[in-house]
Amino acid sequence: MRLLLLNGVYGAPEHFDSLREALAPEIETKVFPLRREGLPDPDSGTGFAPLVERLDREIAAFTGPLAAGPTALLGFSLGGALALEYALAHPGRLAALVLVNAFARYEGGALQVASSQMLHGMPPAWAHPSLAARLVHRLDWVKRGLFHREAPLETIEQGMRAAVREVKHEDVRFQLAHLGLPFPVGHERRLAALAESTPVLLVASRDDMVVPSRHTDRLAAAMPAAKRLPLFEGGHAFFQHDAQRLGSAVRSFLAESVR
Repeated sequence: MRLLLLNGVYGAPEHFDSLREALAPEIETKVFPLRREGLPDPDSGTGFAPLVERLDREIAAFTGPLAAGPTALLGFSLGGALALEYALAHPGRLAALVLVNAFARYEGGALQVASSQMLHGMPPAWAHPSLAARLVHRLDWVKRGLFHREAPLETIEQGMRAAVREVKHEDVRFQLAHLGLPFPVGHERRLAALAESTPVLLVASRDDMVVPSRHTDRLAAAMPAAKRLPLFEGGHAFFQHDAQRLGSAVRSFLAESVR
């Protein structure tokens, strides 16, 4: 079984390390970073299409020429929106879809505020990740909303340093440009049909301050056939602290859904 992991805004491959360990060895994983890499900013005409095309090539390379075994996508945050766009553009190609704190782009919620010009002009990471990590660790409500109330300072600092190393300013501008794209007509009807034909697992965390759980509420309402798990404890990137429970849930879902 192969599972391609799609990250979100400020996402670095290392952010999935704990989850990949929790899924191994039964599930082979690879990370698809959401980077610009020469692509133009999206507009209402192109939407997610250029990223979907790049993702299609990545899936083909990950699967290999013999196409041995099924391939599924796990989309986190903005990566969840991309995973949905891919599944809608290529119906029947995926074995399953897992959405973790996924951004429902037609929600008009908190993340679209992040596309403001102020954030577009910010650097992609903090100038002093160690200092920023200590600040987040001391502010319980921020730590709880971004990571987990029990996340140690080391975990928070590792995540921030990974973003500094991996994410460029242009990548963040490119990522944020996808947040305000218009909602295509008929999207919810197509989502309902998708969940009827492809197994979908919806995961949200209780204290997420980046993509509140109402995004997952909207996705669940649009996809009645999808399976939704009870809320996980923690914030947006809760699995960076402890991915064992999420890893177990994903393994069980894929084992039950993919034959």
